[in-house]
Amino acid sequence: MEKGLNSLSLVVLSGYYGFHNTGDEAILEATLALLRRYRPDLELLVLSADPAHTQRCFGVRAVSRTDIGAIVRSLRQADLLISGGGGLLQDLTGRRSVPYYLGVMELARCLGTRVAVFAQGISPLKYALNRRLVKRVLSRVDWLSVRDPASLALLRELGVTREIVLAPDPVFTLQPPGPGEIAACRRKYGLGEKEGQRPLVGVSLRPLPGAANGASLYRLAREACLYLEREKGAKLLFLPFQQREDLEPGRSLLADLGPGHRVFTEKLKPREMLCLIGGLDLLVGMRLHSLIFAAVCGVPFVGLPYDQKVKAFFEIMGGKGETPPGPVTAERFLERLELALAGREAWREELSRRVQGQKEALEEAVQGILGLLPDGAKQLFPGN
Repeated sequence: MEKGLNSLSLVVLSGYYGFHNTGDEAILEATLALLRRYRPDLELLVLSADPAHTQRCFGVRAVSRTDIGAIVRSLRQADLLISGGGGLLQDLTGRRSVPYYLGVMELARCLGTRVAVFAQGISPLKYALNRRLVKRVLSRVDWLSVRDPASLALLRELGVTREIVLAPDPVFTLQPPGPGEIAACRRKYGLGEKEGQRPLVGVSLRPLPGAANGASLYRLAREACLYLEREKGAKLLFLPFQQREDLEPGRSLLADLGPGHRVFTEKLKPREMLCLIGGLDLLVGMRLHSLIFAAVCGVPFVGLPYDQKVKAFFEIMGGKGETPPGPVTAERFLERLELALAGREAWREELSRRVQGQKEALEEAVQGILGLLPDGAKQLFPGN
């Protein structure tokens, strides 16, 4: 079916979807909710590594992200491609990511489908060819947004001169769980009630391909866990956001600790992860979305800044959870843990204010995206 013959506008979403990464699945969940809030009439289709999983969990059509025939057919019918959010345009984890996502954008353009780049993180880009491709393709999409000032600065450095909107990570719009939902999730996973004044601390780690500071960050994580166990009597929950990759770092740290802690081996849905984090007293996080989940829930956090995107998150949060400037020593890191544990109520108010600011920016961005649809302005602003 060609454009113009469909009674509904079709929007195709391209991202790191279907890989069972909790953070990216949360991006998809939040993006779909934002689109449906404004345009419940839209037909939505996701390019996914696991189409059956995506269809089952999110109630949308999905096709394989590697089935070129299905992608062409979908984009030929679509009115809009939304690429992102997330850290899609980076070559730290491999060379194929940048050409893939840019290739989908270019294919859409060639088929006459408008392209919106939504809340993307642009960095790192180590290879000259990828830097040239990013400049070329992003200079001619229909709407361009990035999730942090550092990404915007990099695009300007590459020579992208067109308008660029700052649109935060859509996960900021997720609704925090209430006490009843948190309690139900705890029961489901056999955690029971909290044990008196014993702090419950979540730990989110990830492998660090090619990162020179990986060993030092793991040492900090180990020192933090040993300190929390020894000095605070904390119960530790190791929460993998990418199941296959994150289990090993968690199990390695668990081997240094006494009994009573837990590595989650279950594949957690974004909502379940949000509930588990919402019931914590503190999160020690390396994964960006573990920190965003904590912020959404008003839970204090201390971050392990392995990447520029984590540092950008600290800036958005006004320095919350960040170690002071200078070498990140164990002593300085443990001081941050103490401050975070002691100030939960003060944190809750500050985080709520900052998360609300991110939500408002996202609402504006989504309206800008939907304005690209043939009937977008009419649907968003009826009566005009």
